[in-house]
Amino acid sequence: MILWVMPDSGARTKTDYQKLVERFKKEHPSAQITVQVLTRNQLWKKVFTLKHPAAGEVIPDLIQIPHYWTALLTRSGVAENLSKLDPGLSLSSALAPLRAHCYKPGTKDLYSYPWWFDMSALHYRVDHLKFVTKNPEEELSTWEGLLDVCARLQEYFKEVDGYYPMQNGDWRGSLSTRSTFMEVWGRGADLFTPDLRDTLIHTPAFKQGVKDYIDLALKQYMPILRERGSLGTMISGKASMLLSRKQGLASFHGRGRSRVRTLPVPRTGQQPQAYLSGMNLMINTAGKDKETALEFIKWSSRADNQVKYASAMEVFPAFEDSFEQLIFSSSQRLQTYATILASARALPNITITGTVIELLNKILAVSATQIVEGRFTQASLDIELDKAAKETQYLLSLYEG
Repeated sequence: MILWVMPDSGARTKTDYQKLVERFKKEHPSAQITVQVLTRNQLWKKVFTLKHPAAGEVIPDLIQIPHYWTALLTRSGVAENLSKLDPGLSLSSALAPLRAHCYKPGTKDLYSYPWWFDMSALHYRVDHLKFVTKNPEEELSTWEGLLDVCARLQEYFKEVDGYYPMQNGDWRGSLSTRSTFMEVWGRGADLFTPDLRDTLIHTPAFKQGVKDYIDLALKQYMPILRERGSLGTMISGKASMLLSRKQGLASFHGRGRSRVRTLPVPRTGQQPQAYLSGMNLMINTAGKDKETALEFIKWSSRADNQVKYASAMEVFPAFEDSFEQLIFSSSQRLQTYATILASARALPNITITGTVIELLNKILAVSATQIVEGRFTQASLDIELDKAAKETQYLLSLYEG
């Protein structure tokens, strides 16, 4: 079986997957598994060639996909109908927010299966925040309060070379599209209208939400487009806070580590918002070893495997019993996520979601470069968002009308 995955644990990715495969093979000794690691951009490009692969091209059997790619890959004929492969496959024990993203829209047929998920939260170093605030939980409950705390931290640690109040949680060190959604949702906007017939990307509320996040870079509270080795981190003491979807079980705990607390993402509206990103497993219709792929899916959903893998990857199990087992057997900090989950939202599983995210990724990549070069203006960002809104509306008319 050939398994395509993304580098979700950074430098540890190959080691983590090697351990995962070794555990699977203890129960399935005859299985032959090859793991290939692709970035999200590489995977996005490759999935469009799976229907008609070139001669000699590697054909995967099982693929890790973001939850909102399910509808697109089902429509394109790439995703196998899991309900036909195994009519007994069920989502009854999966966490409720993850279920809708596994079906072919409008049907009860499963075309992908939950593997794990992460969700956004704010982490902060207790030893740093005590110098600038007596009540961090209250001040960090709003976006305005977050910016105020960043300003005080920046002043307090001004003599520390390479220090930034906020560690950049994006693995590329750029601006993250997925990090804008909590602020956008807080402002009352979204990618699409509730009926999925129109877009809200062009609205003032959407633009303000994007600007809320970009302000972290504009005010130099968060580094962007810097060499990875020069970026300050919370662990090194050159950053005090981190907006991240990783739960930090492996990073924040251990001998000699400073105490870290976790809070909901500061709100830009009346209620805090959390971005939930599910990762699913999808069997390729052109795959040659669907039997092993299906066994791997079912093995991965078992509670003991869910907890062990999620702990190593600093993510969360996708099923109710394993999720509760992880957070309530861990530190008090991790139990905060039970509350955060209640306000978590995911992107909709419709055909065009992945394409729209790619449009926004390109816009924020350009904005990041403009900020570094001192050329960024809100007007230029607004123009690009208006263009993206028109493209999105056209796509909606083609695929969702």
